[in-house]
Amino acid sequence: MKIKLISLVALVLATVFSGLGLPIPAHAGAREVPPDALRCLALAVYFEARGEPREGKEAVAYVVLNRAREAQFPGGVCQVVQQGGEQRPCQFGWWCDGRSDKPAPGRMWESSQDVAREVLAGQVEDPTEGALYFLRVKAREPTWAERLTRLARIGGHVFYR
Repeated sequence: MKIKLISLVALVLATVFSGLGLPIPAHAGAREVPPDALRCLALAVYFEARGEPREGKEAVAYVVLNRAREAQFPGGVCQVVQQGGEQRPCQFGWWCDGRSDKPAPGRMWESSQDVAREVLAGQVEDPTEGALYFLRVKAREPTWAERLTRLARIGGHVFYR
């Protein structure tokens, strides 16, 4: 019975991790963070929330991760970040704005990478309660937001599902 349960857990983990574009961890509680997923998530955090407090960065990272888990979005961190391609409309404006996606070296880029690594490794809880969308507080609320449930305001963003 114990071997069957372990096999079932391994199967569930394999399904979840492969759906996110993540490798299966060598042992429970530890997740290896693939470099491409780390870079894509760190870029999203950097360009969407680099001036936010840590919880705001974590919240933005979780929106990307939450989308990677949902059937209506592409599976995998990079696929979510790059959804829509480099032409408008795209999911994240910084990805398709025609400007460089190269972060400036320094503390903000390092912090974005740290947050991305910790979120991907499962070391941080989702502060958004499963949000799939966000927008800046200062932005005029678009019509699409009226159809969604507002979950939280964290830093300079409002999060929705």
